[in-house]
Amino acid sequence: MKRLFYLLTLPILLAACTTDIVGEYSSHQAYYVMDFQYGHTASYLSGALNSVNSFCMISVSSNSSGSPYKLTATMYGATTQEEVVTEERLTRPTRQLGLNNGLIVGRSSFQNGELYVFDRQCPNCFNAYHYTNYAVNFKDANNVECANCHRTYGLLNGGVVVAGDSGEKLFRYRASYNGTYFNVTNPQ
Repeated sequence: MKRLFYLLTLPILLAACTTDIVGEYSSHQAYYVMDFQYGHTASYLSGALNSVNSFCMISVSSNSSGSPYKLTATMYGATTQEEVVTEERLTRPTRQLGLNNGLIVGRSSFQNGELYVFDRQCPNCFNAYHYTNYAVNFKDANNVECANCHRTYGLLNGGVVVAGDSGEKLFRYRASYNGTYFNVTNPQ
């Protein structure tokens, strides 16, 4: 009887030990790498990566000045920063910043400083309409809101809906930061 008990509980215990909870991360593709060793720039992004309860939205676009990319970073209540990203800071010449060319980056004190990288695309509008033109924007320092469906998502608690109709939480991507490289790698 004891042996049967152990055989039945072993899979549950092993599943509890994993850090990759099923459904925690989006199945959508995202890829971005930023190398900070070539100077202390992108201060909004750097601030969001190095402190808790500070989130920033980033997007990347082609730059007409000859440099391949322009990084745009926005924090709640602050002016938008734009920075030219030079070739030596790119470790790979491709990037995909989620479904809507935008990510929300930050750390939560509620989760022991865990790094969160969310897609700016409203997940509920994407699931309802299958279009990627419903970006969320800051409502306040720790919440974002979709102008279309009027849901508010909490950034400190994993991107769950905190106001409006119930629904899916923000799409989250796998990411890491070691003080030099910021990596978003969420394979499809």
